[in-house]
This record gives sequence, structure tokens and C-alpha cells, in this order.
Amino acid sequence: MTILTRIRSVLPSVSTVITKGAGLAALGIVAYDANYVGKIQSDLYASTKDAKSTAYYLNNSMYMSNMSKFTEKVKNWSFSTELDQTYKRFFNEGIGYVKGFFGSLINSVIPLGLGLGALLGGKPVAKGCTAGLAVYGAYKFIRNFFGIGTPNTLKID
Repeated sequence: MTILTRIRSVLPSVSTVITKGAGLAALGIVAYDANYVGKIQSDLYASTKDAKSTAYYLNNSMYMSNMSKFTEKVKNWSFSTELDQTYKRFFNEGIGYVKGFFGSLINSVIPLGLGLGALLGGKPVAKGCTAGLAVYGAYKFIRNFFGIGTPNTLKID
């Protein structure tokens, strides 16, 4: 009997495992979504910046203020250099990823806070945050699965 008592004293209680597991699951879901949104926003932001920059240099190369052949070659060289560059896209992808990642974290502030509370809080705080996660998860499930509470944008008369 003393062996089982010693094993139980080393292992955490079931409620601790559940609260910490719920906190880890919530933080994992939030991080997964934030990473996905960051990747999508990264490409969107970089593509938008590339398109604006290319349009600017194309416009610059198409219009001349005088008939100089040298100016025409410089403007065409500037445009072709803009088309061949990759360093701007690299930095713009990083900026877009950071914007998308932290924007998604801000949009998911409730499960993020509850997950952190469940993972890092003491027993009463962790249990309260786990209950909050359960209520929030049920709300999101009912709203998204059954469509209760979402506006009906299809106006069928």
C-alpha cells in the first residue's frame, strides 16, 4: 500500500492534468490559427507592396519629360531592377507575418487569456479559467456549427 501512496504523491492530481491540458490545448489552437493567419497575411501584404512598387516604376518608365535616350535607358533599367529584386519582398513578408500573427492573437484574446490562466494560474484560477474555456468553446461550437446567432445575409423572401 505504501508503494501506491508514494506513486500518487509524485503524480499530479486529475484536476491539475485537466486544467493544464485545457490551457495547453487552448494556447495550441490560438497559436496554430495565428501562424496560419500570419502566413496568409505575409503573402498578401508582400504582394500588395510589390504590385504598388511595380506600378510606380512602370509608370515612371513609360513617361518622359524630355527626349533623352540616356534618361530612357535609366528609367528602363530602374524598372527592370525593380522587377528582379527580392529583398523588398523578403522584408514585406516578415512585416505581413508579424501583422497577421499579432492581429490574430488580438482577435483571439479571450481564449488566449483563459488558456494562459488555466496553464499558469493557481488551482482556483486554473479551474475558473478551464470552466471559462469550456463555456467559450461551447458558445463557439453552437454558433459556428449550428449557425445560431450569426446573421443571415441571404435574404430569401
